[in-house]
Amino acid sequence: MTISTYHCLCTELVLATPSDLSKQPKRELDGASICKLGGACTLTSAATVDEKATVLKLEDGFEKRYAIKCARCGLLFAYQLDLSQFEESKAENGRREDVVYVLAGALPGEELRGLMSTEEMLAGKAKVSGVV
Repeated sequence: MTISTYHCLCTELVLATPSDLSKQPKRELDGASICKLGGACTLTSAATVDEKATVLKLEDGFEKRYAIKCARCGLLFAYQLDLSQFEESKAENGRREDVVYVLAGALPGEELRGLMSTEEMLAGKAKVSGVV
């Protein structure tokens, strides 16, 4: 089994997944990659989750998100939703901890870059140091 690993732009390892993030299902609202924790995705200790939710105003209501950032540089690369966003747990509060949404634009090849694969990071380091 091949494990895909992803680093923040500051080179901190923040995410690992058994399949490429570009192959994960996408959220219609914002194009974020949907990763189930424990199975299809693992956050490293370098990924910190905000304790307080940010409330976003949407066309059809509101959404509570918990930002996931690189502990080293603070770059926001993913989020988790509040339990109240889901029908089965409407009466509950707190974050839903089994799913992570990796922001669109955070993946390699997208317009805004926030994460890079280990291979990309090593290739970039090789170019900088003159080793090919």
